[in-house]
Amino acid sequence: MKDFLFYTPKTVPEAVGLLAEHRGDAAVISGGTDLVIELQARRCPGVVVNINKIKELRAIRVDGGEARIGAAVTFSRIEADEAIRQRAKALHACAAGVGSPQIRNLATIGGNVCNASVAGDSPVALLALDASVALESVRGRREMPLCDFYAGGAKTQIEADELLTEIRFRLPGGNAASASRKLGRRKALVIAVLHFAAFVEWDGAGAITGARAAIGAVSAKPVRLPEVEAYLAGKPVGAETFSRCPQLLSDAVARMIPTRASVAYKKESVKAVAQGVFDEIEAQARRGA
Repeated sequence: MKDFLFYTPKTVPEAVGLLAEHRGDAAVISGGTDLVIELQARRCPGVVVNINKIKELRAIRVDGGEARIGAAVTFSRIEADEAIRQRAKALHACAAGVGSPQIRNLATIGGNVCNASVAGDSPVALLALDASVALESVRGRREMPLCDFYAGGAKTQIEADELLTEIRFRLPGGNAASASRKLGRRKALVIAVLHFAAFVEWDGAGAITGARAAIGAVSAKPVRLPEVEAYLAGKPVGAETFSRCPQLLSDAVARMIPTRASVAYKKESVKAVAQGVFDEIEAQARRGA
């Protein structure tokens, strides 16, 4: 590992100023669960910018029904947050399943989103919640839907001088439910082989008025599944409607990775993952979410 400069700014303007000054040779660190490994293995920037002392990036706020999660918020904080636990169950389940307690105490949602791993934990749940990201630089602030943020191949739309500052999404209301589930080769410290999340909203008559479904660890980036969403639209919320979804997921996986060696395994195992997600959504609907 080569020597590098280490900065700990106290404000976002100070942090983005450093990224602009050292554009292309700076890396951002918060929890370090990904970057520290890269520093030892292959990636050696000249400058590391630590954002852990920027208070606004370590906060979870609810403003007008919208959740705003700072980039430096850890997964253990997300898991413990009451608004997330009650109203964004897909993200809560995702946060509770990240690594081990030690990793959840360090790993941050911003780092997980920016790392852009095909098997990343939070992006699938956030896609199902229709999240957006805020990016800041000395040039100003821009926001984009998370579904547009990923470019595939572990690449994102973030520029070298930009800092992801927060993730935002509307908190589901009383007539809505969400759930996520991942499949791995063991029960703990799992790197997902499959990850699926869904969100369903319905009206007073029980007809689905909005649905989102997202999958990860299948294609080059986490993606929404428009065919599943279109199928659910307008149908009554419940087991009969959801019973077809596992096969729709299986068909989608077969189309996405038709020549990959794992396709036979994934197109069958995704059925059980999807069934678990929609069973949980149905249970939430019966309880009134």
